Amino acid sequence: MEHQLKTGEGIKSQAVVKYAALEPPAKFLQLQPKTDLKLPPANWLRGDPKIQNMASGKVNHDDFPSFNMANGSPELIGENVDVVSDSKNIKKLLKIPYSKGNHISMMVHRVGKTLLLDEFDIHRHLLRKQQDDWRWLRKFYYETILQNMSQDKEKWINKKNRSRDVLQNRNMLSKFLYYSIGEDAEFSLEADPSSVSQNDHQSMNQTKQAIPEPEKPQQGSSYYQRELLWNFEDIRMLLGTDLPIFGGGTHPCVSLRLQDNSKPINVLTGIDYWLDNLMCNVPEIAMCYHLNGIVEGYELLKTADIPNIEGSKFSPNVIKDVAQNILSFLKTNATQEGHTYWLFKGSNDDVVKLYDLTTLCADNMDGPTDNPFSIPVGILLYRVARNLSKTSGKKKSGTIRTLLKNCLMLLDKEEHAQVVTSANYLMSDLYVPDDISSVESDVSSESEDEEYVEQEQDQAEEEDESCRKSTTSVEVQALCLAEKIKEPGSQLQRYPAVCGNKEDRCREALKHILAGLQCLDTSATKCTTHIEPEEQAKCNPYEAIPMHYEPINKMTVKSKDDPDGARLANHRGSSVDNEISTRAGHEDLSSHAVSKLHLLSLPHNSWHTLSKFLLLKKAVLAYYGVVDSKLAIHEYGQAMKYLKISLKCLETMRVLLPAKFTENSKLLGEILASAADIRLMLIHSSDIKGHIEDMDNVTDIDLAILESAEKELTEFEYMWVCEVSSDVERSLVRCAMCYELALQYVHVRDKDAWRNIQKRFGNVHNELGVFYMNQASNCADNAAKVIELCKQGGCCFRQGIEAFELIRDKTNTALLYSNYGRLMRLCAKSSVKQIDDGSREEFSQQEKHYYLQAADHYKKALSVLERRGAQHAEIWDSVTWELSTVYFNMATLMQDHAPLSHMAKDQVEKEVTELMTKALKYCDVNSEQSRQIMCQYRAASIHHRLASLYHNAFRAHNDSIKKKHLRQLAELHYGKTSAYFKYVDTPCELLRVQLERVALEEYQLTGLTNVSTKQKLLLVMLGYIIDSRGSIDSIHKQLSDKHTAQPEFEGYVGETEKLLGILESRLQFVLLNLVKNSAANAKKNKSDGVHKDDYKAMYAVALKQASQNSTLQDKCFHLLGVLYKLQEMYQKLECSAS
Repeated sequence: MEHQLKTGEGIKSQAVVKYAALEPPAKFLQLQPKTDLKLPPANWLRGDPKIQNMASGKVNHDDFPSFNMANGSPELIGENVDVVSDSKNIKKLLKIPYSKGNHISMMVHRVGKTLLLDEFDIHRHLLRKQQDDWRWLRKFYYETILQNMSQDKEKWINKKNRSRDVLQNRNMLSKFLYYSIGEDAEFSLEADPSSVSQNDHQSMNQTKQAIPEPEKPQQGSSYYQRELLWNFEDIRMLLGTDLPIFGGGTHPCVSLRLQDNSKPINVLTGIDYWLDNLMCNVPEIAMCYHLNGIVEGYELLKTADIPNIEGSKFSPNVIKDVAQNILSFLKTNATQEGHTYWLFKGSNDDVVKLYDLTTLCADNMDGPTDNPFSIPVGILLYRVARNLSKTSGKKKSGTIRTLLKNCLMLLDKEEHAQVVTSANYLMSDLYVPDDISSVESDVSSESEDEEYVEQEQDQAEEEDESCRKSTTSVEVQALCLAEKIKEPGSQLQRYPAVCGNKEDRCREALKHILAGLQCLDTSATKCTTHIEPEEQAKCNPYEAIPMHYEPINKMTVKSKDDPDGARLANHRGSSVDNEISTRAGHEDLSSHAVSKLHLLSLPHNSWHTLSKFLLLKKAVLAYYGVVDSKLAIHEYGQAMKYLKISLKCLETMRVLLPAKFTENSKLLGEILASAADIRLMLIHSSDIKGHIEDMDNVTDIDLAILESAEKELTEFEYMWVCEVSSDVERSLVRCAMCYELALQYVHVRDKDAWRNIQKRFGNVHNELGVFYMNQASNCADNAAKVIELCKQGGCCFRQGIEAFELIRDKTNTALLYSNYGRLMRLCAKSSVKQIDDGSREEFSQQEKHYYLQAADHYKKALSVLERRGAQHAEIWDSVTWELSTVYFNMATLMQDHAPLSHMAKDQVEKEVTELMTKALKYCDVNSEQSRQIMCQYRAASIHHRLASLYHNAFRAHNDSIKKKHLRQLAELHYGKTSAYFKYVDTPCELLRVQLERVALEEYQLTGLTNVSTKQKLLLVMLGYIIDSRGSIDSIHKQLSDKHTAQPEFEGYVGETEKLLGILESRLQFVLLNLVKNSAANAKKNKSDGVHKDDYKAMYAVALKQASQNSTLQDKCFHLLGVLYKLQEMYQKLECSAS
C-alpha cells in the first residue's frame, strides 16, 4: 500500500518498501544529556547481525549493486521503473546544482525503459595497476578525459576520504546508534503528537506486510538494509538504502541524525536528510546535537520542514526539475541496450558528459567479453525477457525479442551456455508458442510503447548515428530549468513485433532452436569428454618392482627363427595405417558413434537434459506448424519429410526424460494422426513419385537439428510411419496402424482430439474395406480369392463401425453398414456356380445366406439413422434403395432360377412373393428424390413380376376358387404395372404388359362353351389391344428421334418388332373369334348376329399388313393407323348397340 508523504511546495512523493532487513524498526532509546559518545556502549558490535549492520553503518555492497537489485525484481525492470540505483547516487545527482565541486562518475546501462546507475570509482578501478579488467577504459580515460583537463590533473581524481577525522566521526555515529537501540524503551521526545498521524503508521505497516520478503542472497552477495520503490513526481525508482530508522511510542517511524553543534547544517546536508526521508517514507527526523562527543539535546523536525531550516534552505522544486531533467537527458542519449555509458562530471566542471564506452572503446576491446559489464547486463536482459514472456507474452513480443537479441550479442556461448541456450529457447517461443494453433497468419496486435522505434534502419546509417551521439553533454544550469530537456536524441530501438504466416514463423523459430542445440551440445561434449586424472599407482614395499625389458635384437632373432614374424609385424603396421586412414576419411561417422547417448552420461539433474528436452519439443511444434502449411498447398512429400524430423525429435525426448515425455503424449498422437493423413493424401495423389522425391530435399538447418537429436538415439522406433510407397494396400494398413497408435496417446478426456482421430481411424478402415471390395470385384473368376478378400474387407468395415459407434457418428456408421452390405452382395455374386453350357445353377442356399446378411447390414444402417430426416435424407434414400435392391435381386433370382431341388414350387412362389413385397416396401415412389424415376420403374418391375407369377400360378392350378383368386391378383398387379410404366415412359415394357394381359384373358377362353362369356372376354382382349396404341405411338416417336438410331438401340428395336408381331397376330385372332362367335350366335338367334358384318369389316382392316421391306417405324405407323380405325369402328358399334 502506498502512502504519500507531505514534502512541501506540492512535491509528490510515495514510497513502498519491497524489502527490509529489520522488521519492525528498532525501538528508540533517547540518550540522556551529557552522554559521552566517544565511549562505546555495552552492546556495541553485539547482538543481532541485522541490528549490527544497521547500527554500525558498515555494509559492504557489491561494486555495482543495481544489477543485484534488478535481478531480484525482474518484473519491475524494463517497463515499471525508470531508475535502479543506490540512493546515494540519486542524491549525488540531485545535488549537482548546489555543489559545483561535486565529482560525478557513474556507469549507466539501459534495459527497456529502465536505467541502471552505479558509482564507478576511478581511483580503484583505473589507477590501480592490478586492475587489468579495465585496461581498455584506462586507455580511454588517459587519452580522452585527462588530456582535455587544463587544471591540475590530480584534482580531477576523486579519492575516498579516509582521514582520521572521518574515521572518528564514523565510529562516533556507530556508537550513537548502538546507544539509541532500546529494548522496551518508549520514545519520549517532547514534540507535537500530531506530527505523525495514525493513518501514516497504519499505511506503513500495511505496506510492509503486503511486500513479501525476497529470497535469501547467494553466498558472497549482499543486500541493503532496505530496498524500496520511490515515486518522485512522475519518476519511479527502485532504490537501495541503509538509512537507520527507529520507532516507538507516538513516533513509530523516525530517522536519527547526529549533528555537531559547532557546525551549522549546510544546504547539502539538508538535501541529504530531506531526500533520505522522502525515499524511505519517513515523516520525521530526530536531530541529536553533540559537542565534542557529548550529547546536548534533541530536536524533532517534520520532513516537510527540512527545506526551510535556517542556513540550509533550498527549493524542492529545483530538486524536482533536476531529477526530471537528468532523467530526460539520460533516456534521450542512452538508448542502446547492451551498451555501457559513463556519466562523468569533473570537480568544478559546469558540464555533465555522457560517454558511450561501447562505441568509443570498440577498437580497444577484443570483443564484448572484455567489458566486465557484458555478463551482468546480458544476464539481466535475459531475466527481464524471461519474466516478460511469462507475464505479457504476445503483447510484448517485440520488446522480448530485442532484449534476447541484445543478450545473445553480449554473452559468450561457451562461457554462458545455459543462459544462451535458454535465450534461444525463449526466442523460438516467441515465434512458436506451445499452443501452435494460436499462431495467426496476420500481424499480431501488440501494445508496444510509442517511445520505441523499429530496429530496421540501414547498418551504415546506424553506425553514423552512433558515432555522432557517442559523446553528449548537458550544462549544469540547464538541469535547473523548469521544463524538461528536449534534445534531438535517438529513441530506444526495438525490433518489430513477431508477425508473419505460420511457416515463416516456424522457420525463424527453427534457427534459434538450432543455435540453442548447438550451444548445448558443445557444452555437454565438454562435460562428457572431461577425463578425471587417474589415481597414481602405489608401490607395495613388500614386493619387488618388476623390471620389464626386452633384448635389443629381439625382432631380428624372431625374424630369423620365425620368418612369418616379420610379415606379421608388417601386416599389423599396414592394418594400423589402414585404420588411421579409415578414421581420417570417416571422422564424422566415428565421432557420431561415440556421441550416442552422450547426455545420459551426465548427472540426472543436469540442465543440459531438460534444456535439450524443451528445445526438441519446440522443434517438434515448429516442424508440425510447417507440416500444416505444406498440407495446405498440397506438398505432401515435404510435409512427410518434416513430420519425420518431428518424430525423431519426439523419440529423443522420450530417451532423455521418459517420465516427462508422458506430458507430451497428446502431441505424439496428433503427429502420428497427421502422418496417416499424409499417407492417405499420397494414395489419392496423381504424382506420388514427385512427392517421394521431395522427401529427400533437406536443408542445412534440418540436417543440423537431426544430427543433434540423433546423438541421443540408438534406434528410431517410428521409421515405419514415415516410409512412403506406391503400394495402396500397404499404405492404407500403415495409416490404420498410425491412427490406432495415435489413439493410445490421446486421452479420451481430451474429447475433441480423441473424437477427431477416432473418426479418421474409422474412415481409413472404410477406405481399406472399399479397397478390398474393389479388388474382389476385379477377380470375380476366382471365387476363393474373392471370398478371402471379402473377409478382409468385412473385418475392416467392422473395425470402422466400432470406431464410429464410439463417437456416436450415425452418418458414417450407416455408410459403413451400407458398404458392408455391398460387400455381402459381392460375396453372393461370387458364390454362383456356372454350368458347362454357360448358364448358372439354381439359386443356392449360400447365395441366399449372403443376400440375407447384406439385407441385415442395410437394416442396421436404417436403425442407426432411425428416421428419414433432413440431415440424413440422402443417406436414408440410398440405403433403402440398396435394401430394396437386395430383396428384388433375391426374388428375381429365386423366380428365374428356382431352387426346386430342395424346395417345393409353392414354397418358392411364397418366398418370392414375400421378397417382392419387402422390396416394394423399401422402394419409395412418392418422395421427391433423385431416384424417384428408378423407384417407380422398380415398383413397376416388381408388380410385373408378381403379375407374371400369379399368371403362371393361375395356369397351373386346377382349383377354381384358387384360380379365381390368382386371376384377380394377376389383374391387380398388371394394372399397377401399367400405371407405373406410363409414369416412367417405357412403352416397350407397357406393350409387353398389355400383351400378357391379353394372354391372361385368352387362356380363359380355353374350354369355354358359353358364347356370351366368350364374347365378353374377346371384347376385353380387344380393348387391351386398342389401348396399346399409346405405347406404339411413343415407340414411333422414339424411332423418329435421330438420337434413337444408335447401335445401342438395336436390341430394343428387335424386341419391339417381336412385340408388334405378336400384337398383330393377337388382334387378328381376337377379331376372327369375334366373327365366329357372332356367326354362332346368329344361327341360334338372328338378333344376336347383327354385328357380324361389323366384325368382319374390322377383321378385314386388321388383315392389312405393311409391306415386307418396311422399317419398324413404318410398321408402327401402319399399326397405329389400323388401331385408330378399329377404335372408331368399335365406338360406332358400341353406340349402335346402346
